[in-house]
Amino acid sequence: MNKLIKILAFAFFCSVPSQALSLQTIFDNQKKTAFPDTCEMQMRTTVALPGVAPQSVVTYVITAGPSKSITTIKSSMMQMKMVQNDGRMKVTDLKTGKTLPAQNMPTQNPADISKSMGEPADYNDAVKFGEGSSKEGTIWKVTPKDASKPTLYYASKMKKVVKMTAVVNGAVSESKFEYCDNTCELPGTLRKVEITTELAAGEKSTVTVDVLLTKRHHRLPKKMFDVE
Repeated sequence: MNKLIKILAFAFFCSVPSQALSLQTIFDNQKKTAFPDTCEMQMRTTVALPGVAPQSVVTYVITAGPSKSITTIKSSMMQMKMVQNDGRMKVTDLKTGKTLPAQNMPTQNPADISKSMGEPADYNDAVKFGEGSSKEGTIWKVTPKDASKPTLYYASKMKKVVKMTAVVNGAVSESKFEYCDNTCELPGTLRKVEITTELAAGEKSTVTVDVLLTKRHHRLPKKMFDVE
């Protein structure tokens, strides 16, 4: 009897580590969904507010490494182009052709839209949250150590974060992510993000980002990113 108990205890002990999911694994897998540093992409952002007709903005981005980019924004209200180059930015109003003098600005990669997730050290250990769809498999919940970071929901089969919740200015915001399949030029990258925020009196706002086009580049002319 004692021998049987020892065998069962040993089997249970060995099975526990296999049930755990490390934070490093989650973040390493999520990094694989990032767009290449040098790429071309087009996004449509649609904002829906209570009592207001939805408004859409189309953004076209070309990046060359982590510090050079050209972002063109077009909507019914504005048309502008922003060129970033190693901490310098030039802004041009496409309607008037007027260009503002280049100024120092922190370098940002417009293609990196998951930066707000932070790093493994920002989070507590992942815990099982429940079962998702057959495509998602088990859902793991990852809570932050600091309330300024979002809570992540990771799908075991997809090996990706499928939902993120955060508190923004006292309001709860929920982001749902969809990813490209193997028919896309860049499989595994983001295809759609839907952000729903709870407003006063039970109303909600929705921001939907649809990635319409993605294309990898290996080298682009430096002259494209001239800001002077």
